[in-house]
Amino acid sequence: MAFPTRGIMDDFTIISYPGIRDESLLSLTEDRSKYLLPFGGRFRVVDFTIRNSSSSGARHTIIYNNREDDLESYVENYGPFKDRKFPAIKVVSRDYSDVRLCYNLVMDSNTDYYIIYNGDNPSIIDFAGLIEKYKKKKKAGAMLFSMKTTSRESMAYTILIANQKSLLSVINEAMDEGRHAPNLFEMIINALINRGIKSEMMSAHYWPIKSIPDYYRFNMSLMKSRDLFSRVFGDPAMKGFIPGEGFAFLGKHARVSGSFVSDNCVIKGTVQNSIIFPGVEIDEKATVMGSIVLPYNRIGAGASVVKTVIDERTPPRADVPSDSRFTIGNRCNVGSEHEQLKSKDFPKSIYQSITLIGKDSRIPDGARIGGACYVSSGRGDEYFARSKYLYDGLSVVK
Repeated sequence: MAFPTRGIMDDFTIISYPGIRDESLLSLTEDRSKYLLPFGGRFRVVDFTIRNSSSSGARHTIIYNNREDDLESYVENYGPFKDRKFPAIKVVSRDYSDVRLCYNLVMDSNTDYYIIYNGDNPSIIDFAGLIEKYKKKKKAGAMLFSMKTTSRESMAYTILIANQKSLLSVINEAMDEGRHAPNLFEMIINALINRGIKSEMMSAHYWPIKSIPDYYRFNMSLMKSRDLFSRVFGDPAMKGFIPGEGFAFLGKHARVSGSFVSDNCVIKGTVQNSIIFPGVEIDEKATVMGSIVLPYNRIGAGASVVKTVIDERTPPRADVPSDSRFTIGNRCNVGSEHEQLKSKDFPKSIYQSITLIGKDSRIPDGARIGGACYVSSGRGDEYFARSKYLYDGLSVVK
């Protein structure tokens, strides 16, 4: 668990913690944390978390995770950290609410200052600037920075900066009193608020994803903003490691407009106002409009996909026949151009007519799926063997 040590304790550690675990994102976070959620056409959310740390010059980064998924192995193989100029990084996936473990991590990292924030949402934050502002304020102990975002403020959008002594004081108090909470770090922040620490507003790019429309809208807004797009894709600290070797291939009759198409894609049909992640194949005469297609999906010939999020597919093996790799079969119609449709089963997660196709689902040839529908992970074949239609607002679940 020990971190590399230096002679002078004059820098800072960033601690990223996840939000409360819930089911609001359905299949998108069914088997993975939000950290591993694909975002922005080429990245995963944790790429933004790491970007914020590496660009700030933090000595250490501790990422708390409340899922047992592949985050730790993803981070261990993260390209930028093979270079010594980037900070040490550690993923903690077990004993998430253990106050004693938190105490040990703070002691092992052993830096002057600590930045604590909800880092399992994509964000672009200047932590180096915040540390300098904190030092100039000469506030004793700790200070809160509340982020101005497009969504209403909550605890999830607060950044805490504390010196080691103040942070350990709260942690020791929690251990002495045997305190427990669903979210350890929100408990720490609340304890410091109760001690009367100062708060200041700040601006940052922060996208709190709490529903499928949030996920859809924030992805699209990143692509449509020239300033944000240039900032993310032109940032040397911003790395993405979704496997996708090779260039995108556009077929003879392909048409792409107003869209982002990542590397390692094969586009033979029409793509309009959409985001296409690595490893996606879109066959001839297929149309994808206003949609987000996550990695490794294949859309069959003559299919139509409108205002739909298609969840990530397990990368296909070389020995699997290409015909069995379809997510959306030939001549399928998925989604609707009607406005303001809402899911009857998941009204708080799926609305604004956005349809979600879950991970590793397969929609067979000729099926019809309406707007604000949900096909959960691995489903599709059995239902559509009995019926060719899934009407607006309906779901196929386990």
